[in-house]
Amino acid sequence: MKIAKDTLVKLTYTLRFDKADGEIIEVIGEKDAMDIVVGHGILLESFEERITGLQAGDSFSFSLNPTEAYGDYDEEKFVRVPKAELLEGLPEEAAENIFEGNIIPIVDADETTYEAMITEIQDDIVSLDFNHPLSGETLFFEGKILSVRQATDADIKAAEESLD
Repeated sequence: MKIAKDTLVKLTYTLRFDKADGEIIEVIGEKDAMDIVVGHGILLESFEERITGLQAGDSFSFSLNPTEAYGDYDEEKFVRVPKAELLEGLPEEAAENIFEGNIIPIVDADETTYEAMITEIQDDIVSLDFNHPLSGETLFFEGKILSVRQATDADIKAAEESLD
């Protein structure tokens, strides 16, 4: 069976920066093989397009430029806020989560939640980066399709719920 929308795919991959011999970002091996339902936003759309048509046993190797991956880095998604404002209305123990490198949820006035990485803390000012950690990067994937089968209704429901 070939990979298409609503198929359940088990795959492995190595993700690197830029090219085949670039720095390794992530490795999903056979023991941790990833199960995805294609066409439901689990993986990048451009990744799914590249593996569509492959079948069990096939290998893949491709790059995604920033536009195809997580977009270009946007300076406007970098903000500095007073630490007190960031912690306003939160329990006292929330202050433990304010440290450089941590990714924290931020809820706006419309109750929409965003993730931001704390990039710097200076005195009482916290610098937040709302860009995806891989924005602006070219990504290189190399992997193998282990299995492909038609997704069940339960598979599709579980995939959609995982995005909520």
